[in-house]
Formats: sequence, C-alpha cells, structure tokens
Amino acid sequence: MKKIVLNIGIGILNIIYFFIKFARTKDKITYISRQYNEETLDFKMIKEEIAKKDKNIKQVVLTKRLDKGALNAIKYVFHIFRQMYNVATSKVLIVDTYCIVASVLNHKKSLKIIQIWHASAAIKKFGYQTIGKTSGTEKQIADSMRMHKNYSYVISPSDITTNYYSEAFNVDKNKIVKFGLPRLDYIKNLNKKQELYDIYPILKDKINILYVPTFRKNKKIKINGLIEKLDTSKYNLIIKLHPLDRKNYSFKEREGIIFDDKFDSYEWLQVTDKLITDYSSLAVEELVLDIPIYFYIYDIDEYIKDPGLNFNFETEKIGKYAVKTEEELLAKLEEDYDYETLKDFKDRYIEVEPGKCTEKFGNFVMELMKNGK
Repeated sequence: MKKIVLNIGIGILNIIYFFIKFARTKDKITYISRQYNEETLDFKMIKEEIAKKDKNIKQVVLTKRLDKGALNAIKYVFHIFRQMYNVATSKVLIVDTYCIVASVLNHKKSLKIIQIWHASAAIKKFGYQTIGKTSGTEKQIADSMRMHKNYSYVISPSDITTNYYSEAFNVDKNKIVKFGLPRLDYIKNLNKKQELYDIYPILKDKINILYVPTFRKNKKIKINGLIEKLDTSKYNLIIKLHPLDRKNYSFKEREGIIFDDKFDSYEWLQVTDKLITDYSSLAVEELVLDIPIYFYIYDIDEYIKDPGLNFNFETEKIGKYAVKTEEELLAKLEEDYDYETLKDFKDRYIEVEPGKCTEKFGNFVMELMKNGK
C-alpha cells in the first residue's frame, strides 16, 4: 500500500513538473539540502567561488529539514514546489544528501546534478549499503523513491572513498570525480585560534584533547568515565557533541573539562593537540592539520551489525589507535604517537589538495555551465 501511495505521489509531481519545465533555463545554479535549515558551509563557499568567477550567474540555496509531524510534511510539500521551479530553470543542481526532487523527477537533458555529500568520508555504511537494515531504507521504498538516481557526478576525495560511494549511491565509478569538499579549505585556512584563547585561557597551558563523537540516535554517548579519570592537570578535554544530539546529559563539571556550543568542530581543531572520535567523517577531515587521532569505539560490535562499517579497524594501520575502553584510551594518549601511520592514513584518504578544493570544484561547475549554453 505504501509503495502504491508513493508511486501515485511521484506521478503527480512529474505531471506538475512536466509543465514547469516549459520555463526557460537560465544561467542559474540551485543548491538543495535537507540536512539543515540554514545555508551549509560547503554551499556558502561554492557560492562565493562562483560569484568571483561570474557575478551574473544566479545562485539559489534551498535548505530545509524534513522534520516529523503532519504540519511539517505539508510545509515541506510547498517547499518541494519551490525546488521544482528552481531546478527546472537551472543548468546545475548541487545536492549534499538524498533529494526527492533530484531523484524522482524526469529532468531536462541539459540539467547536470552533482552530489557532493555532506561528509568527506564514508566510515559508516549508508545508502544502498544499508538497504533492509534497521538504520537503512526498505528496498521497496528505495525503489519507489528512486534513491540517489539521476546524478551526473558524485565528488569524492580519494579512490578508497570512491569505492564506498559507488556502492552507497549505486553509481558507476566513472561518474565519481576526485574533488575535496570546500570545508577542507576552510579547515586549512581558519584563523580563530586567538578568539578561542580569549574565551578559554586555560587552552594555552595544557595539552588540548577534542572529543567529537558520532551522533547516536537512541542513546547517549559514553563519556562520564573519561571525564572522571582524565588527568586534567596535564590535559584539557573539549567535548563537542553532534549538532543533532539534544539529549539531556548530566556531565560532572571539572576544571579542564569544556562543553562548548559557541564554536564548531572545525574551529576547535585549530587548538587541538589530540583528537578522539569514532565513526565520524571528521576522522578524515582533521587530517588536513595532521592532528593525532584516536578512535574510541566502545560500541563497534553494534555498528558492525547495523549500519555496518566500510572502515576496517583491524586491517587499517591507523587501527592501532582504536580502543574499546577508557583505560585503553588513557594509556594510548600517554604513548608517543606514530606520525608515519597518520601520514599513511592521510595519503590514502585525502588525495586532493586542501586549500585548492573550492577553486577546482568551482572551475568544474563553470565548465558545466558553459557546456549547457
């Protein structure tokens, strides 16, 4: 029944879109995301780069989350109509997640759709890799919603990630082009260190550890034990929760423990001496700054089952810094770090040039705009 309803809805959208497509195509780029309600960092940086190259190109950003609730669903339908008009009159569409309008509609042949994704790595499985799993999509829904269809190009920072993306998006590797997300440039060129020091003077005196855990939908992160056992006479521990993690935590306050919502994770990397994460793409993005990384994977057995992992901690050299217990983690933090292992990790997962990613991607988009004339 659900499949029938979806097919009817998609059929109606395509009928409406058939008439909208009579509108003239313009020198326009449309950006769509349902990850956030505001313009994303990557979209902002691409927009600015395109504007430097040609101010006459119109750029429209449409970001809106599809939140739960009937009223929100109705609002999103009207948002979809707005997306449909802008896509129909654009030469290039850039998306950073699954987009209904991008995938289910029959577009003009001249439209180029670029999937940039919202992460620089695929440590966790997603998309077609998780069909039928609890955290994934039912196969009949994925088929009806034409999940990740119609992409002209997908961008990836490395050959390894290209393999994962090919599976996750169910696209041929020849559609995947090697570009880094603009955020890699952002991380490399950030200059807010003094601002962080002004607000948190304690950062100047000790070794700073940044802990950035992956979002866990139905449970809290495991952190209190680390807070209690860490030697805060030697270390500061900055805990940066995922933006979607709005659970109520009762952290024990101690000097040297910082819970922050003023700065983003990328800004914190500027003063980070050691990074702790788990299955987050930040594990790859932080390589731009060559920061020693530790993987605190206390629930890896659950993640291997669902959604599954592309990253094999047992065979990856950097896996020597993956631990399951607080005691192991604290011990690793005290050891001399193997920077050759870190370099090996970086060389294989970032095969692009941070600092030039936005410019190169901008050039690529401009070529697509010219070819569409």
